[in-house]
Amino acid sequence: MKQSYRVSIILFLFISVFMGDISAAQLDPLLEKLTLSGYMRMRTWYTGSSIKIPGYFPGSGDFEQVNYEDLFFRNRIYISVLPELEIRSVFDISSKFGHDDFAMGQGGTNLVTRDVYALFRPGENMEFSLGLMPFSLPGGYILARDATGLRYQHDLLNKRLKLYVSLIRAFDDADTGYNDTTDIPSYADDNIFIFGGDLALLQDLESQVYYVLEVDRYTSSGDEDPDFLTHYFIDDGRQSTLHWLGIHNKYIINDFNLKFGAILNAGYIRTKAEYTDEPFIRTDILACLWEFEAAWKWRDLQVSLAAEGATGDPRDAASGGSFQDIKASHGFSLIAVDNTGGLAIRGSGESSWYGLAGQGLKFQYTLFNAVLVKLGAVHVRTLKNISWNGSSSTWYGDECDLEAEYKYREVLSVTASAAAFFPGDAYRGIVQDSSHGVILECMLGASVTY
Repeated sequence: MKQSYRVSIILFLFISVFMGDISAAQLDPLLEKLTLSGYMRMRTWYTGSSIKIPGYFPGSGDFEQVNYEDLFFRNRIYISVLPELEIRSVFDISSKFGHDDFAMGQGGTNLVTRDVYALFRPGENMEFSLGLMPFSLPGGYILARDATGLRYQHDLLNKRLKLYVSLIRAFDDADTGYNDTTDIPSYADDNIFIFGGDLALLQDLESQVYYVLEVDRYTSSGDEDPDFLTHYFIDDGRQSTLHWLGIHNKYIINDFNLKFGAILNAGYIRTKAEYTDEPFIRTDILACLWEFEAAWKWRDLQVSLAAEGATGDPRDAASGGSFQDIKASHGFSLIAVDNTGGLAIRGSGESSWYGLAGQGLKFQYTLFNAVLVKLGAVHVRTLKNISWNGSSSTWYGDECDLEAEYKYREVLSVTASAAAFFPGDAYRGIVQDSSHGVILECMLGASVTY
């Protein structure tokens, strides 16, 4: 019997027994303490390219295409235990049709518990969170998506100033330390500390500043790997001490909206190859990531000028290592850097901007108070000259995006998008493919919110 059938039967029996033992009079108070929300999204994708995209298309000038569908189901369950105490949980079900098998417990479907934490408000201006939760930074950056820890927030100046501190702790294979007679503990210990503040003196003016410290201490298990005949040790191969300093500002003046921010990252990462006795190799980190957007709105039309980028070597994916924990995307592009499910040439998230700088112009218009149409153009360059085939260039590529969304009563949403990326000489040099062509992506989807 497939696991999906077993799970369905267990849920059916549980609901039957649970509902059978509760009368209607008892059910109403329980439902008042329960809040359910979420959404289901289904999308179909078309992608094609005649130039090489690492991990997607081999290139060589022959146009190839791929079609697939994806399903995503997010569920939020909030339980109010006391007026000042709440338990929150979030879990996702996701799968790709045409990519893997669609079955519970198989590689094609993921059932992931995102959040399970308690929220305690002992006072009007105090808030504690404890458990498995996303630790996000201002601007939408996700530092640790699935991590356990503690967060405390204190409000001042009639909630205009919010100060917060977070402690995130991660242990890998800690239970292997039992009965270990060696001097070195048998686990990897990763600690992340966050200190920040959110200042909103005026309704249209907001500024956020934060500092993050990560101390990741490698410790070897001291055990030989049974899969290898030679004397290799099991280890996690990483040590690091990293600092993040970030600032994000937002100003709204009538129909004008200005947002800008930057993240400075410094420290070091020491790595070694797994299953070797080689010494650690230290890499000093000094990197910066920035973003800017200015938008002006007139009736149903909005025009935006945006820029985004990050330091680093555009030819070396390891340059994004210092930003490896920052995994959020602001929809700046649909192909070059994107985390909405499409091609994502450079991967998903802001850290994938390493060595690139992009500037874009976007138009947004609302039709019939129900259809939102977006048109954008993005020009991307590398921060270093890329030499290949006797030429040198910083032109990474240009992208054109078209998006449309129709909403029905804020519950049903139908979306469609089309994007084209025109590679430049720098891109061809990075992927080592001299062929010319365009990279295409189209999407049609629908989502239901409850």
